[in-house]
Amino acid sequence: MKNFRRAVAVAAMALCFSLALPRLLHASVSTSATAVLQAPPASTATTSARPPQATPQELYHQVWKLAYDNFLWRDRLAGWQSWEHKYDGKLNSVNDAEKAIAQMLSSLHDTYTFFKDEGQTRGLDSEEDDTNVVIHRMLPGNIGYVKIITFGSKHTAAEAEAALRALSGADAYVLDLRDDGGGFVDQAQQVFAMFVDRGKFTSLIGRYDGKPYDEELSVSDKELVDQEPDAVTRSPRVPNLTGRKPVIVLVNDETASASEMISGALRDDGRAELLGIKTFGKGIAQVTWKLDYGTSVQVTIARYYLPKGACIHGVSLIPDYIVQPTARQDLQLSEAEHILLRKLGK
Repeated sequence: MKNFRRAVAVAAMALCFSLALPRLLHASVSTSATAVLQAPPASTATTSARPPQATPQELYHQVWKLAYDNFLWRDRLAGWQSWEHKYDGKLNSVNDAEKAIAQMLSSLHDTYTFFKDEGQTRGLDSEEDDTNVVIHRMLPGNIGYVKIITFGSKHTAAEAEAALRALSGADAYVLDLRDDGGGFVDQAQQVFAMFVDRGKFTSLIGRYDGKPYDEELSVSDKELVDQEPDAVTRSPRVPNLTGRKPVIVLVNDETASASEMISGALRDDGRAELLGIKTFGKGIAQVTWKLDYGTSVQVTIARYYLPKGACIHGVSLIPDYIVQPTARQDLQLSEAEHILLRKLGK
């Protein structure tokens, strides 16, 4: 798979599967890792006609094949052939197909692989356009505070850049990723670049389009690098906006997926320490394919690995400083401030 830089990928599906999918252009990892495949632009010729929508039976089979070709845990597909024709002649409506698909996918025992109806798919699309997902302010002691609410917006990296530029005079930084369930891998990679001169960000190993798949994302002096066995993609990066100033990342049990990815990468790089409680523990990535009737299906395709080789799925990140949350005051933030002030000799 090309350019897996989103942790849920969105691909437009044709009625048949012979249409080659384009490179993944964005990357995301939320509590369902996310990358976005963009479909080729529709022809503008006046004679072009929109292909007919899939029948309910075809919709069911499309989902069956997507899972068969891409699902990470191959052992769970041992009885998958029995599902292919189980509902032949029985699916008379989209609602029939949705129920059958849900039952089929539930047999994989993966909460991150599931079918999304029209409403759920529309909601996912709207979340990508969210703004005001980054909050920043200067704390006492000249410590810059940046809170990222989600990496699931295509505006996250741009807003983080604006925040860090506004805080360029800070002597140290707190990056607050508590309750950030993840989002797009490309957004997380871009933010990672704002804290480092160069370094490995993550690698993904799994299955895509019926074949084994692996990819490594890193940051060079001037570019974001996407390395695959048969290709290297390079794109411009924002420079390191924080220099070598001390950084503490705040995490909790809702820090997941892309948020864990950047937290772990910053720590493996030696660029930051983590403070809070252990994270969610989601180290797998999904791709979402858009289907007819405004629906979509999300399938787990890969594990992701931190720069030093750890996969934290089901394991979590353990902070360098364990600080339990309190109801009345933000003890975690206060402790991060104290640690940074000591590092600065203030």
